[in-house]
Amino acid sequence: MRKNSVSLTMIVRNESANLEACLLSAREQVDEIVIVDTGSTDETRQIAERYTDRVFLYPWDNDFSAARNYAIGKARGEWILSLDADEQLIAGTGDLRRLVSTGASPEAYMLPLHYPTTDAPGEYNRFLVLRLFKNNGRYRFKGRIHEQIVVTASGTVDIADGPVIYHQHLPSAERNRKRHRNLVLLKQACAEEPDNIFLRYYLAVEWLALGKPHRALPLFREAYESLTDDHLLFRAPALRYLIISLRALGRFEEAIDICRKVAQHYPSYTDIFYLCGVLYEEQHQYHEAVKWLQSALERGIPPAIYSHMHGTGSFLAHYHLGYCRERLGQREPAERHYERAIDANPDYVYPVYNLFLLVQGRLGARQALDCFSARGYLDSAERALAVAELYFKAGYPGLAKRCLERCQTDSGTEMVRFSLGLYNLYSGHLQRVLMYLDTIAAENPLYPQVQIHKALALLLLGRTCATRTLAFVLWEDPQYRPVTRILLQLVRYLKKGWRPEVCDDGLRQASLALLERYRYYLPKFTKTRHQHRFRLIIDGLESIAQRSSPQGALALAGLFQERAQAVQDLLNYQFGVFGDRT
Repeated sequence: MRKNSVSLTMIVRNESANLEACLLSAREQVDEIVIVDTGSTDETRQIAERYTDRVFLYPWDNDFSAARNYAIGKARGEWILSLDADEQLIAGTGDLRRLVSTGASPEAYMLPLHYPTTDAPGEYNRFLVLRLFKNNGRYRFKGRIHEQIVVTASGTVDIADGPVIYHQHLPSAERNRKRHRNLVLLKQACAEEPDNIFLRYYLAVEWLALGKPHRALPLFREAYESLTDDHLLFRAPALRYLIISLRALGRFEEAIDICRKVAQHYPSYTDIFYLCGVLYEEQHQYHEAVKWLQSALERGIPPAIYSHMHGTGSFLAHYHLGYCRERLGQREPAERHYERAIDANPDYVYPVYNLFLLVQGRLGARQALDCFSARGYLDSAERALAVAELYFKAGYPGLAKRCLERCQTDSGTEMVRFSLGLYNLYSGHLQRVLMYLDTIAAENPLYPQVQIHKALALLLLGRTCATRTLAFVLWEDPQYRPVTRILLQLVRYLKKGWRPEVCDDGLRQASLALLERYRYYLPKFTKTRHQHRFRLIIDGLESIAQRSSPQGALALAGLFQERAQAVQDLLNYQFGVFGDRT
């Protein structure tokens, strides 16, 4: 092989869903691909063989390091790049060939890894991982689980800015499966090496990820207090997770005390300042929160050696600063922070909600839409959907519809078409409802809701026969049978004009849910017969709710009370209840 050649080595098992994306991301940057299969029963091996003829079988023995070292032993390149199947190299973030051809002295490189914390783009933790090293026999993995490369000589490892490795955000079921698998192996490894502080740190990580901060806390504390700054790659995240665990347990004062102490020792560790600000915010100490969050903004992205949550020095800090300023009655600064949060990460949708309410309160609903459109906040489908839903909940279904119709959204997505169907329904454009909802595929999880809203539109149009047909389709799914029964009673009510008589507690929740949907029916202009049918439908639903059980009348009164409170909350937000607390 050529000078400075790179071999990609991987161990895989049942990774048919992920493997191809990984290989596509890396194949142009490596000279050889070596894949070791530890017992796949899906299409993993066939996918691997489309990209390389160096696919090997290795009987799984619950030892990740042994399998990885076997893969290294099969590699012929001068350098090894080690990736997992659920990882990818992010295009444009670095050139492997150029990195290994610089003539520099390092024999190994730490590469940045982005590990997503949610489905939202831009929300991830950044770590450094040793994944690129010379194939000279001196670098081998060690450890059954959370295996690490053993570095035998100092001064041989450097930090590279890229290429960046991206870890896919796995579905929750798959994440939990892997977490529980790791937990079993880590417990076994800790029993074999009870003094291994790194294994105990990894055990804490798994406990925290599984929602057990009380189990993780003592292990993170032990790791932070036992390790020195010579092991900052582990000490820094142990500190961050220690604070996060205390926060999850409601021990805010203890967490704040740690933040204040360590901020002096790690003055460039942005995440500590951000976490301290959020902790003060949750204690309603907004002035202190603003100071710490502003400090996080001033620091920006911390040095690469620190484990870092992306956004703590930018959009996340701006979002929380906006919230704190808002609670202090400082609405103009709050707006600016929300705007900067959106500018820093256009895919981060949460500031859109707060900014919308502030702008709507200042300009009014229609001018707020013009403002958002002019600023480009509606150019993405996700943001447009968020703003449209806010208009809808605020009682403006027509403006919600306009958000999606007039702005630059991807009208081809089923979520956009579903929402357009809803907003056309509740703004009185009944014929358009079916045009949009009929395009939703039966395989879509939204499909039952599509059918229900089509039935509501058909009732308002007076198409009772079509409503009956649709109701019988819904009947096939047992969970929607209460809704089906109500729809059929409403059909009889509209046709014969008699009040439905029911005595079935199972219908109470279904009738209340339909009443809740219909409360958003606020057409600007509509035909008299549609309004007449609407009043009959509401009358019928209220009758069903009241007569369904002894608790029905109370539940109906509770629904009306919730509606009144929602209106009051919106008015309070729009016209201000916090006051200027500066």
